[in-house]
Amino acid sequence: MADLAYLAVDKSAKRAVIRDLFIHLRLHFQLLLAPIFLWGYFLAAHPQSIRPDLKFWLAFLAFHLFLYGGTTAFNSYYDRDEGPVGGLVKPPPVTALLLPFSLIVQAIGAVLAFLVSLPFAVLYLVDFCIASAYSYPYPRLKSKPLGSMLVIGIGQGILPAVAGWMTANPHWQTIPPLTWLAIVAATLITVGFYPLTQIYQIDEDLARGDLTFAAWVGPQRAFRFTIFVQGFAALLLVGVIYRLLGPINAGVVALFYIALLAAILRWAFTFDNTRILENYRQVMRINMLTSVGFLGFIGLHLFGILS
Repeated sequence: MADLAYLAVDKSAKRAVIRDLFIHLRLHFQLLLAPIFLWGYFLAAHPQSIRPDLKFWLAFLAFHLFLYGGTTAFNSYYDRDEGPVGGLVKPPPVTALLLPFSLIVQAIGAVLAFLVSLPFAVLYLVDFCIASAYSYPYPRLKSKPLGSMLVIGIGQGILPAVAGWMTANPHWQTIPPLTWLAIVAATLITVGFYPLTQIYQIDEDLARGDLTFAAWVGPQRAFRFTIFVQGFAALLLVGVIYRLLGPINAGVVALFYIALLAAILRWAFTFDNTRILENYRQVMRINMLTSVGFLGFIGLHLFGILS
């Protein structure tokens, strides 16, 4: 009987470890990054009214499930966060299995990427290398304020947007100037928001030796950076949408970002760095609102519901 009880406990522990491995992927959080890829796909698909097909879904899963999920787990292995982190109020414990698990997940994504196309797979592998350099103890770009911003701009902005474009049109050399401007606008929105994702964990980052951008400039300068960069990016985005989709769509996006920037400005005046959990939840609310709003806007046009 004692042996049976031990086996039951052992199986339960194994299930808990496996569950924790998948929690570390933070797949629900990865969907908040989807608008950048979809924006790139839409920019290529819009003139020809291309609709998502099997290749689209392979590319989407490669990036958002396997690459982003795997790199997030890879980052968790080295960070070992105990406080709130993007998508998790309380991260599960880190085990030795998390590192090989994260690499296997990313390897599966690489196989899917090669099924899409060779150029797409090259982008996937470049993003993998950048994300690894962000987390790995050396060069650990996360601990360098400007290095981490560069990683976010390239790895979560330019590369996924270009990957989205190349899913619909494999010839990146044909990307027109207006599309590059649209990609830059979306990238700047991502870069502009990034410091706010760090302001609730400044103390934990510094204790680990990571001088993040928010820790480097301080919370109030981080807010100013976000408002300025996202404001400029919104102007670019509205201009692009005006050219592509007309004044009504541009007006809707403009109103959305005016309201969003006003909410961030209001939060900046009431920010209290001691209220870690509340600040975390506020960041997640803003991130969710921005991503879902942009995701809905692109999706309605991408599937031909709006024109």
